Amino acid sequence: MKNSPITQWLICLLALTGMAAMLHRELRLLPDGNVHVHFLDVGQGDSALLVSPTGKQIVIDGGPDLAALEAVGSRMPFFDRSIDLLVLSHPNVDHLVALPSFLRRYRVEKILLTGIAYDVGRYEELIAAVEDRKPEIIFSDPAKDLDMGDGLLLDVLWPPKDIESISFKDVNDSSIVLKAMYGKESILFTGDIEEFAEKEILATGADLRSTVLKVAHHGGKTSSGTGFLLAVDPRLAIISVAANNSYGHPHPSILGRLKALQIPVQMTKDEGTISLKL
Repeated sequence: MKNSPITQWLICLLALTGMAAMLHRELRLLPDGNVHVHFLDVGQGDSALLVSPTGKQIVIDGGPDLAALEAVGSRMPFFDRSIDLLVLSHPNVDHLVALPSFLRRYRVEKILLTGIAYDVGRYEELIAAVEDRKPEIIFSDPAKDLDMGDGLLLDVLWPPKDIESISFKDVNDSSIVLKAMYGKESILFTGDIEEFAEKEILATGADLRSTVLKVAHHGGKTSSGTGFLLAVDPRLAIISVAANNSYGHPHPSILGRLKALQIPVQMTKDEGTISLKL
């Protein structure tokens, strides 16, 4: 039985509408000469996608489950099967779960690690995936910047190259602190650093001033000291955190400190994924 002309016309219209929607999505994801950052809504964890002016993708941390994998995929052109850089700030589970899957699903050019030894099954899974897929491994070294070649510069501020010489009471303080710079704008990614690392970084004299601060440790009370916040002097603070989490994050004292310093705050628990353009 043949479809009526009206039915055929409706089928064609639906097909064209679908193709137009797909084309619109793909065009929207093409490089536009700006830096885009997406602080992904991964619940009680951390993951961000940084896209350079020419479309290079940097994934910073992998969250507590596979939500980051799908969130990043939805923000990449369907034909793009490569990621330029993965970053694991530190080997806590709420920052790393999706990273092995990124290595298996995409051709990952490089991965930035601290190199710290840590006996956790999920971390061992990541190391096994790295050994299998063989991306170039870069260990954190404040003496070496990562130049993406299109105006985006990644400045590693912490930890130092001789990380094994430092006795960390908590692995949080070993987190990679990364300043992404493009023109006059910058974003400071702080992992889960706490007071010890903040003081050590301040003592190096590094230029911490940044347009946007990704607040350390989901707004936990042992991070974001006043001196550190004053040195960063951000125009915006982002907190990656789940609603009604069992840790009480973000701590009221940290929100009060940010308010006292007149730093606006956006949180993934309130807004979902937070996307900014530099």
